[in-house]
Amino acid sequence: MTNTGDTAPHRVAVALKVGLVWLGRILALLVIALSLLVAVMGLLGSANFVGYLASRGTTFEVWGVLSGLALLFALITIAGAGFALLRRKLLLALLFSAFAWPMGFVIEGSRCDTEAACRMFGWAAMPASFRDWSVRIRPVTDPNEADHIASAALNQAGSRYSTYNARRFGDHWIVATIDPDGRPGPNAVRIDRRTAATRFVPCPADRMLCGMERPVVSDGERAFSNLRLGLAASFPAGRSVCTARPFEDDLSLDGRGFYGMIRDPDIPCDRDISRELGLEALKERTVAEALPQGCQPLSPALLKAFGGRAPRFDGHRSQVCQETADGQIWVGVFAVAGSRSEGGRVSTTLYEAYMRTTEAGLAEDSRSFEAFVSRAKIGTPAES
Repeated sequence: MTNTGDTAPHRVAVALKVGLVWLGRILALLVIALSLLVAVMGLLGSANFVGYLASRGTTFEVWGVLSGLALLFALITIAGAGFALLRRKLLLALLFSAFAWPMGFVIEGSRCDTEAACRMFGWAAMPASFRDWSVRIRPVTDPNEADHIASAALNQAGSRYSTYNARRFGDHWIVATIDPDGRPGPNAVRIDRRTAATRFVPCPADRMLCGMERPVVSDGERAFSNLRLGLAASFPAGRSVCTARPFEDDLSLDGRGFYGMIRDPDIPCDRDISRELGLEALKERTVAEALPQGCQPLSPALLKAFGGRAPRFDGHRSQVCQETADGQIWVGVFAVAGSRSEGGRVSTTLYEAYMRTTEAGLAEDSRSFEAFVSRAKIGTPAES
């Protein structure tokens, strides 16, 4: 007797049903695998940013919120889908895998790096007002960050001035401003160290350098002196003289010495260093520490320019070397001398006199430098 339920059409229907079930399972597994990959990538990216915020970040803003949520959603996806797969609950794993996707769309839409990305994910972007939200979680301790905050404040105010010389004073920072020509702006930016709140204030010129410094034209007689460092120098008449302020010295008011250039005195000190003579007290304790890499003894040609005798500080044992690069000739004279501190204690300081010139200006500048070094005073409180 024939079983009427086991007909060919019935077997085809059963096979088709089984095939569709397996196809659905395979597609679900592919979606789950892709979601887990997206979740792992999101986990690595967001964990890195969250770790940065937890260890050294200064501001908690919308990107911190989004990164935290992306980290949470990625963990939910990985843990939930993994648990469901272990229990062979494919539908539950598929539901958990959906958590891998929303934060990626929100982050890409809010970031909007390209026009194409804006068109594709703009619908998921956070409102502009929320993107501007932020909370300070650490104080402002870095001068570069203070400069960035001041620049943002100037930009928001529509100012044509730019930042110059960020200095910290106790619980706040002062960032001076300059115009496009390097002249001081009418106000500085005051930044609260704890909250990073900004406001415009007069620049405290008695405590910091406000704007790029303007040279003083030497009359050939005046001695430029630094009592604290025990040095004094007289420059040839007509030289544009500036205070030497090494970058690491934080642009202190008295600097570490002086240098004089052959150029228009209206050009700010910090721009386009040209042919120059200079005298500075160095932070290094020995000549070996201070010598530039590649500094060599004077060549026969340079010795000839100096009349056969190397320049030196009168009354002090001096070491001389030269460096030639990019069409410029640099000569440095180093000596250690004693100077008297405010408490009356005598200590030693390393001093450097230097010349920067070109082949064309060597004959003139070597004579000027020789006289400059011989008249320089080091190691004793200088007469003002």
